[in-house]
Amino acid sequence: MLAALLAGCGAAQDTTDAQLEHAEASPDMVHLDSAAIAAAEIRVDTVIAVSGPGLSITGTITYDANRVSHIGSRTPGRVLEVRADLGERVRPGQVLAVLESPEVGQLRSEAIEAEALTAIARENFERERRLEEQGIASRKERLAAEAELRRAEATLQGVQERLRVLGAGGGTGGEFTVTAPFAGHVVERHITRGEMVHPEDQLFVVADLQRVWVLLDVFERDLSTLGNGTHVSLATPAWPDRTFSGRIVYVAPVLDTVTRTVRARIEVPNPDGALRPGMFATAKVDRDGDGGLLPAVPRAAIQELEGRTVAFVPGNEPGTFRAVPVSIGADLSGGLVTVTSGLAVGDSLVVAGAFLLRSELAAGEIGEHGH
Repeated sequence: MLAALLAGCGAAQDTTDAQLEHAEASPDMVHLDSAAIAAAEIRVDTVIAVSGPGLSITGTITYDANRVSHIGSRTPGRVLEVRADLGERVRPGQVLAVLESPEVGQLRSEAIEAEALTAIARENFERERRLEEQGIASRKERLAAEAELRRAEATLQGVQERLRVLGAGGGTGGEFTVTAPFAGHVVERHITRGEMVHPEDQLFVVADLQRVWVLLDVFERDLSTLGNGTHVSLATPAWPDRTFSGRIVYVAPVLDTVTRTVRARIEVPNPDGALRPGMFATAKVDRDGDGGLLPAVPRAAIQELEGRTVAFVPGNEPGTFRAVPVSIGADLSGGLVTVTSGLAVGDSLVVAGAFLLRSELAAGEIGEHGH
């Protein structure tokens, strides 16, 4: 092949001078003279350093599940008022709706009765205690009055606890309120005035959007790149000029055998609410962890030889080139590719003409040329 190339360059003696020689040290060695190197346009350069391309994964922004609340009623009732609308920002304890429930009304009546009976029992106990001190009443009578007081107090506490569980600790009659558990936004509203609601109904969803999650599905080949605590940068189509920072807080311990991915979760501060649940976000993780530099070479310098990925480097003797195994990483702009093993930044290699060297070795033409 190289002989044919040299034939087009001129004199017959040049062709003779360009005959390939055996590289006795290695079968992966090619030996050329200067004329052959020039004719094949072989050029040697060094491995350059580039910023690592990182790992980019597209995920979905969602609520921080620890800061979202699905709010309902713990007892059947009718909606009297709706005091919060969709998208409204609410404070902790702010009333979202006023409801009326027969069960709450009944319990409040029982509470009033229990309070009255407790007051009477307390008066009886105090009277029996004083009479006992004066020697008028017996100890047995004082103990009976004390037991009656304890029963009345237990009944009152039971009714009050049932009202508390229903979220109706205060108020009168059958009315009670539904309130916001923390500061946030009303992101869902499912009630209207006058309708009947039940414990299984969802009335509101309140979410604190000061912090959001980004959920990623990570391929198993990329798992070594990330872990709990890994810092990531995020970009969104909605805000192309902004970069957001987050931290991986969870990597699932099991692999989805269908998709061959692992679920990962990123926590992202969101003080201005720019990131909204449902948006897409692209997370970038530096493969080196610190954004270090990686060796890179022209894509044309990488060749396939007998099932191996190789690059050609200058040998110890002038005019010799040796095929060395390499592993490559990501393709970069400008026709470059990163090298993960086999070459280091600053190493010399053939960046032009590598295909001709590979062809000569693959065709076994080395053995056909004499010294």
